[in-house]
Amino acid sequence: MKAKSIYKQLNLLADQLNIKIIKGKGNFKGGSCVIKEESIIVINKNKPFEDCVKNLALSLLEFNLSNIEIDSNIRSMLNKYKKEKE
Repeated sequence: MKAKSIYKQLNLLADQLNIKIIKGKGNFKGGSCVIKEESIIVINKNKPFEDCVKNLALSLLEFNLSNIEIDSNIRSMLNKYKKEKE
């Protein structure tokens, strides 16, 4: 599965969870946060695209994904990142 396709599917997951994704440039890693009771994931566009995909995936792991239908390839990728994180 190509990185752009994975990124698109991860964005759809964020939409299903009502998580806003903000893309910006700067000297920051990115990740998830809550601002005024709104869940947000910040992506640094200065990072390589693969890093943006990984950052988005790791940020989504902080939310409850159990009630959402997820493509098996995306699910296995998320599980891989989850194991790396532990």
